[in-house]
Amino acid sequence: MPPLTEKNADGPSSAAGDRPPPDQIQSAPAPPAPGPPYTLFSRPHRRLITLILILTMLASPLTATIYLPLLPLLATHFRTTPQAINLTLTLYIVFQALSPLIFAPVSDNLGRRPVFLVTFVIYTLASLGLALNRSSYPALLALRALQSLGASAVLAVAYGVVADLCVPSERGAMQGPAMGAANLAVCVGPVVGGWVALASGGYEWVFWSLVVYGGLVLGVVVMGLPETARNVVGNGGREARWWGRTWWSLLVVWRMDRRKLGGGGDAEGGGKDEKESGDEATQSVRRSFKMPNPFAAVRIIFWRDTALVLWMAGSPYAVWYCVQASIPPIYKDVYAFNDLQIGLAYLTGGFSVVLASYANGKFMDWNYRMTARQISHTVDRVSGDDLNHFPIERARARGFWHILGVYTCVLIGYGWAVQYRAHESIPLILQFILAAICTVFQQTFNILLVDIFPASPSTAAASGNVTRCALSAIAVAILQPLADRMGRGWYFTFLGLLSGGGGVAANWLIITRGMAWRHHRLGISQVTERGTETKPVLLTQ
Repeated sequence: MPPLTEKNADGPSSAAGDRPPPDQIQSAPAPPAPGPPYTLFSRPHRRLITLILILTMLASPLTATIYLPLLPLLATHFRTTPQAINLTLTLYIVFQALSPLIFAPVSDNLGRRPVFLVTFVIYTLASLGLALNRSSYPALLALRALQSLGASAVLAVAYGVVADLCVPSERGAMQGPAMGAANLAVCVGPVVGGWVALASGGYEWVFWSLVVYGGLVLGVVVMGLPETARNVVGNGGREARWWGRTWWSLLVVWRMDRRKLGGGGDAEGGGKDEKESGDEATQSVRRSFKMPNPFAAVRIIFWRDTALVLWMAGSPYAVWYCVQASIPPIYKDVYAFNDLQIGLAYLTGGFSVVLASYANGKFMDWNYRMTARQISHTVDRVSGDDLNHFPIERARARGFWHILGVYTCVLIGYGWAVQYRAHESIPLILQFILAAICTVFQQTFNILLVDIFPASPSTAAASGNVTRCALSAIAVAILQPLADRMGRGWYFTFLGLLSGGGGVAANWLIITRGMAWRHHRLGISQVTERGTETKPVLLTQ
């Protein structure tokens, strides 16, 4: 029987016996070894951290809204004018913008846990001072500013925690429920403030309730919130110094040492090793720590790629702020609502924000998977995808063309509905839709900010806070003069065309040019369509 043969592309078939020796056969390259896991925090531990984050994130919206029903009481008690009491609102907003500028860079550099501890100490002490303050209006101003300083950095730091623990493809799963629960405070804050003030007959117990809240959350953070910053603990495998460890973990270590001591183990040697390890960690922190730049978040605004993302996050937020500011005059002048009915008119938008926050988390992760499928990319759920080679801008901005169209039409329709005195149910329904859309914009593009600044996610989130506060202040400042001159219909038409039209241009540039501009900012070489390599000047974040 003749030997089996193989077809050779370079000549006639050869016998099996003519094959090269085994030592000359080149084996196929081995598949690359899997990278280290993105995080060593277990799923149950991440759920616990999410619950603690929700408690901390209640601080800013709860403190801002629980205060609103107290304004008449405070004006009477401190024997001053309503304009003077409104100054406390302005001061709160100013420090709401300043606080993330100060604390977000610190959290990126030194760690999340110390910032949570310091800010909640400030918040609780300021709330205590407000509860004890009986007659001083200047003290009311100063303590309200300190209260805002302590409460307002939490959101930016929380975005950093999400980036620490979740791979890009799953960040919506953590951010959505956390933001949804935290936004519930926007709905219940005024109700709680009014109920406590009505039941107690004064304002003091509202501030005492915030003291109790701040103390409880501070205790939970001390006991159960570990350090997560990746430049401090890496993926969770690097041990933090004592200030980055929970009291619960320190208690467990202490009990283990006690057991070793009781069992005759080498407790002294173990303590020595731990001390040496701790000293090395301290020296590493001292070497890596540098004074954070409070203007780092402001600098982010001026990059081409981030400016567009900030517009997409901040512009709809400013629009929703204008809608909320227009609710009292619209429903009082057009629909003759009383004060209670005006307060209830806020609930439609508030509950819409909560629902949209939860749903948008799933929407973001689904968009990520669809984008990966379109480019034949396998999502790495363990180590996380390298976003330097993944179009994260396209993944986050995917599908927003249709949302922008609905957003613009609904905003214009809201203006003309109140202009022509449509049934009150019409603007309420439109408020519900607008609140959901604005929430989707804000949260999606804030996460994109975190994605494109992996080394300083909290600082990036702080830049979003500055932008939306500035845009909101401008929009509210021109609201009444323009509405009086143009009419509400044309004012909201102008606002819709400006925000919606600008959004269309920004979204198109983010999808088509965002990744290239990000690469240029980071100094990453690209291969053009002609096959030539471009090497931009190396820029820092």
